[in-house]
Amino acid sequence: MDKKTMNEIPALLQERVDLKALTARVFVNSIEGLKNGKIKDVSIDPNTEILFFTHFGVVSGSLYNPPDDEFDPVYSLHEVILKARDSLLSSYIEDGVKRMVNDKSFVLLKDVTIKPYANNDNSYKLAYFVLYSDAILGLSFGNQPKDQHVNVAE
Repeated sequence: MDKKTMNEIPALLQERVDLKALTARVFVNSIEGLKNGKIKDVSIDPNTEILFFTHFGVVSGSLYNPPDDEFDPVYSLHEVILKARDSLLSSYIEDGVKRMVNDKSFVLLKDVTIKPYANNDNSYKLAYFVLYSDAILGLSFGNQPKDQHVNVAE
């Protein structure tokens, strides 16, 4: 999506900013910068994870940034899906649609673990995940031991 020109993105999507998704991206990029030593005289454990607290559980992972210099089949598939969505949305706009519903932005993640609140022992490991911003309740970071669980109610 970052590689698209603004002409390819329908106006309904261009004329809005999702503050929650923007905040999440800035937060994740800041933590990643600390982990990679990009900020002088400040460091953080390289195993630090970004934690997204959602309605369904805790999602941890890294921000997905596709490589510029090589073919990435996962990102290519994502781009094809978004182009099809944008094309369909453009046809709806031509037919007079002026407002979208459920138009939240998303954060692309890789190396994802989802720990549902209902059963922390049954976590899901995914190579790639699209987290819609309306599912994000909060953000945190830290180095969680793999056997540590988040207790919602005691």
